[in-house]
Amino acid sequence: MPRETLNRDQIVDAAIELLDEEGIEGLSMRRLGKRLNSAATAMYWHVGSKENLVVLAGDRVWGEVELVDPQESGWRAAARALVSETYAMVKRHPWLVPAISTHFVYGPGMARFQDHSYAIYEVAGFEGRDLDWAMNTAFTFVAGTALLDATQAAAAKADADDIAAQADQIAAQYPRLKERMAVLGGADPAELLSQKFAFGLETILDGLEARLRGQGSRSPVAAPDLPAEPEARSGRGADEPGDAGAGSGARTDEPGDAGAGPGTGADESGDARADESGGPGTGPEDATATGPAPDARPAGRPRRTTASAASQSVRGLFH
Repeated sequence: MPRETLNRDQIVDAAIELLDEEGIEGLSMRRLGKRLNSAATAMYWHVGSKENLVVLAGDRVWGEVELVDPQESGWRAAARALVSETYAMVKRHPWLVPAISTHFVYGPGMARFQDHSYAIYEVAGFEGRDLDWAMNTAFTFVAGTALLDATQAAAAKADADDIAAQADQIAAQYPRLKERMAVLGGADPAELLSQKFAFGLETILDGLEARLRGQGSRSPVAAPDLPAEPEARSGRGADEPGDAGAGSGARTDEPGDAGAGPGTGADESGDARADESGGPGTGPEDATATGPAPDARPAGRPRRTTASAASQSVRGLFH
């Protein structure tokens, strides 16, 4: 494929294919360029970095989840469909859960999913913080199940006989565990996964429905105490948090770069990298200032919750 015909969508699509085949560790700009018959530098020019490419690919696959209207189907059917669709999508892209744990994967695809999740549990009758926790509970079930599946898949790649022998030796010391392992040992693994997922999903929906009917616990969740504002005094040191000349108290590592994640350096030795701060199509821009902003609040006035902080709280429900 000639370089001039490349665009970001083509690169992201090819990256998803490579991620599905090889996982995050198998993705590199050089290998991706080879697949697209182009230079690695062209990959950097269009997407900025490997880290940003993983974010773009992660958000793209969230768009694959089909949404069912809760007004038409009822909230429980819509919730069941969303959880099942999400689980199926994660199974198609097993690298997504590890990516979420190491990258801040967020974009239109994830926002679409979040908004629909709120719509479902709003129709159910949840409101306020209960609305947040209801949809988070369902999402956590999917993520946890997918993580367990990934762990089991990794174990399956090791020596099965050695693992089984070691597990039997450990389980023999615990009678209940030994009994259950003996019963489940002869079952079809695929059937067990299906039954496990169905049981967990229906149990969660039963619990949410019981809570709506007042049968579940209604104990309020205590909000954490917020730290008090420091008292205003003259001669504050320049290194205290909030000062324009902040030193040790200033933070410049706040999240904001949609492509940022641990290890944002070069993803492989030998690959040329374009400047990620410039050039067209480098992906989401860093919304964080490069230095501390002056604190112009009068003494004693509480900090305001910014839109950025609120959006981070919402996004945090899914990460």
